[in-house]
Amino acid sequence: MMLLSFALSIVAFALFGLAMDDHHLKRLRARPSPKRKRQLRIMGWIGVFASLPFAVASHGWMFGPILWTGGLMFGAAVVFLSLNLLPARRVVGQSQPKAKSGSSS
Repeated sequence: MMLLSFALSIVAFALFGLAMDDHHLKRLRARPSPKRKRQLRIMGWIGVFASLPFAVASHGWMFGPILWTGGLMFGAAVVFLSLNLLPARRVVGQSQPKAKSGSSS
């Protein structure tokens, strides 16, 4: 159950990240419309709150919310590192930038 809570946290923060113009453009090659950004944020919040019952079911009301908070931090860290450190997706057939040949003197 706790793994499901972690997975929902990761998905929720991925949706939050994709709601940002730069990350959406880098990963999906298009800027999101304002309506799409709002939808991504709403789905992100649904994911955050949907992960709470699984944490509580797994460890009860004493430790569930504590582990839920830790799971949210874990999900945020995974998504932050993924969005910022993994290379952007390439489109098939996209040409590589050509290196300049010759001397610069």
